[in-house]
Amino acid sequence: MTGKTTPLDRGYAGLPIPFGWFAVAMSDEIKPGEVKSLHYFGTEFVVWRGENGQVSAVDPFCPHLGAHLGVNSEVIGNDLRCPFHHWSFNGDGAVTDIPYTKLIPPKLKRSCLSTWPVEEVDGVIFTWYHPRREAPKWEVARLPECPDGDWILAETHDWIINIHCQEITENGQDHAHFGAVHGVPFAPAGEFRIEGWVRRNTVVAEMKTPKGLMTGKIDVTATGPGQSITEYTDVTHVVQSQQVTPIDSETTHLRWQMYHVPGLSEGRMRVTQARMRDLVKQVHQDIPIWNRKRFVEKPLLVQGDGPMLAYREQYARFYDSGSDS
Repeated sequence: MTGKTTPLDRGYAGLPIPFGWFAVAMSDEIKPGEVKSLHYFGTEFVVWRGENGQVSAVDPFCPHLGAHLGVNSEVIGNDLRCPFHHWSFNGDGAVTDIPYTKLIPPKLKRSCLSTWPVEEVDGVIFTWYHPRREAPKWEVARLPECPDGDWILAETHDWIINIHCQEITENGQDHAHFGAVHGVPFAPAGEFRIEGWVRRNTVVAEMKTPKGLMTGKIDVTATGPGQSITEYTDVTHVVQSQQVTPIDSETTHLRWQMYHVPGLSEGRMRVTQARMRDLVKQVHQDIPIWNRKRFVEKPLLVQGDGPMLAYREQYARFYDSGSDS
């Protein structure tokens, strides 16, 4: 039998997009005077960086006559100028200039263009997303203090993955897959704590090294659904800053920045680079599974699967209930 194949329903299209702070660009991707249209959260918005270095984000269409502000617009000083009639808007969405009139109505001097909260932290640009435009409920997390000087940014990575964003961070709670997929010889022992909008995991696991098995410690601090910072203390000391950003309900942009302590010897650097390569290898082992797996609303869990239900219970807080609580 021949004919068109119907795509399998993987159960993600109907899932909501969580609210929170999400990475939308690296800092060096938006230079002063640059304007970009970005597509995340199943929608679109426009960002620019002014001469003062500040990044702003607004809805894409000019409220005057509907021109797209990401097409042929310009940054004038710190403001965004529409290409259609050269109205200028500041980062608060207020009109600052209309070249063909001396009188700007007071209502236009207030915010007449919807804006997106923006924070720039540790070389990453974050926007706050909420389906009902509620204000941010927590702050963007920052890297932990380096024990000796300043962290050295060694590597950056990013991937587009065909899966809902919840599944990627749920993967860390799935203790049983560490052996099956990544070859960890024993099931890791973990501690799982919820502190408001923050989830903390501490996992202790046996690792294979050229000198035999050794105990490694992994400390994860996940702030909201879109940001986590992981410290690996084992053969070396590596910090992995991760951002998980929904493009839509079925597609996610995953970003990593990987840091190490300064002043490493040549031998220590080789060990550190090998550790980072192994972490990247592990996500490459996960991605083919993520790209084709299906969402199981009521999984058949057994002892040893990890704190997946506790994770889902907390994650449900990031879905808008339609109330103001």
